[in-house]
Amino acid sequence: MKPLIIFYDGYCVLCNFWVRKLCRWDRKDRLRFAPLESSISEKMSVQTGYDLTQTDSVLIWDQQNIPVAESAAVFKVLETLGGFWNVFFIFKIVPTALLNWTYKSIARNRYKWFGKNNHCPLPESSFQHKFL
Repeated sequence: MKPLIIFYDGYCVLCNFWVRKLCRWDRKDRLRFAPLESSISEKMSVQTGYDLTQTDSVLIWDQQNIPVAESAAVFKVLETLGGFWNVFFIFKIVPTALLNWTYKSIARNRYKWFGKNNHCPLPESSFQHKFL
């Protein structure tokens, strides 16, 4: 099974917080990370035909299908983590439109609420292998 690649906003303080958390929670080493601003994301875009200019979101790519975003991305990460994290699938009863609206609202305001880094922070050395 190929690792799941999480493309995230490398400058976003909130995104980097969650990336650090996911590195710790990924006990089976199934997740990899790359900034949306990277050459890896451009290669993915060419390979899948996904238009990166149309998203203001974290993208999840299983390296076989088209990437997923918004609430679908969150559920894909939870599925990959497995175990305890499956309890959050209860939120699948909430209409997708409402979940995506909430996600987009947070994404739209993330810099205002949480700030923006001047550069993409380097990963901790113990997790460096997870970053592409």
